[in-house]
Amino acid sequence: MTGWKEDFCRSLTAFFQAERSFLFAKGRVGLYAGLRAMNLPRGMKVLMPGYTCMVVPSAVQFAGLKPIYIDIAPETYNIRPELLEAVSYPDIAALIVQHTYGIPCEMDRLCNWAARRGIPIIEDSCHCFGSRFQGRLCGTFGCFAFMSGQWNKPFSTGLGGMLLINRPELVEAIEQLLEKELKQPSRLTNLLLWCQIVAHDLFFRPTTALLLTSAYRALTKMGLLRGSSSVAELRGRMPKDYFTGMAPCQVRRGLREMARITENIRHRTELTAFYHRELPGIGFSRLSVENVEELPLLRYPVRVANKAEVLQAALRKGVEIGSWFESPLHPEGTRLEDFGYRVGMCPEGERASREVINLPTHLKVSKAAAEKTLDFLKKFALPA
Repeated sequence: MTGWKEDFCRSLTAFFQAERSFLFAKGRVGLYAGLRAMNLPRGMKVLMPGYTCMVVPSAVQFAGLKPIYIDIAPETYNIRPELLEAVSYPDIAALIVQHTYGIPCEMDRLCNWAARRGIPIIEDSCHCFGSRFQGRLCGTFGCFAFMSGQWNKPFSTGLGGMLLINRPELVEAIEQLLEKELKQPSRLTNLLLWCQIVAHDLFFRPTTALLLTSAYRALTKMGLLRGSSSVAELRGRMPKDYFTGMAPCQVRRGLREMARITENIRHRTELTAFYHRELPGIGFSRLSVENVEELPLLRYPVRVANKAEVLQAALRKGVEIGSWFESPLHPEGTRLEDFGYRVGMCPEGERASREVINLPTHLKVSKAAAEKTLDFLKKFALPA
């Protein structure tokens, strides 16, 4: 595996012109490793958007730190920079910025704010492989960036995660941490992941996406598949096998995906432009983001007034519609208090959770499938 792993890391590092890259079982584990490497005092605060997945604040808590939530801008679904000016905590350890759906954050404003206060920026790049802000790749602004290879991310390694290090002083600390504590996946885990990758390739299509996602979640709860999050993690407890590296089958899959990353980015950019152009014609608002049609979005967000009904109809009709984020700390049913979130903290994030569905842009979505999706919205969805 060593040669494949080195090749994958080398490919990632070269694409982003990073100092180094490291591979983990999941993207959140990369965040955890990066925070540990920073050697921050326990109990310090980490700012992040109140419109994210619970695995982000859970990783922060596992590293001994406290998540603090900042509301999003309704236009971009990213942290609203002006809200940071009102933050007055004296013990802020870092700011996590999430490029939601592949929409770049306003990195000029965020970097200026952080630089004035000496606060390091961490990039949640799980949605944004290939997105750029003012010509610069997202994932290259912070001291480090973490990415996910989950099934619904820019490319899948069959779960899996990547960590990009942009500050050379963090590299040695990461290496020491991995040498002392990182576990390696078992042969059984590798076999299960390989089977899931094969099954995903064979059966996943836009027409089967919602049905297979429901089945996957059910089988994961039964312990028959390797899921994204365990019950313990959903309740804020660190699983025993949390700090684990990427399995060999995932590494090989990642190498194949990097070999076609240019095609992937081009395809997602073309579908982003298609949705952006066509949505107003069927009565829906499009993103009011500058040059969005030039971005390789992971998903194109659309606000609807009848989200639950749309998702139910999509399941019946075999149309791939995304529902995340279903909660300001996705998924729906997360006990928000376990992660320091109280209802009302982030009103825009909560409203987006109630209204936003998202349209897929991955390589299996053809132009015909995208047209079918828009026809479906016209028939079943109500603009918010």
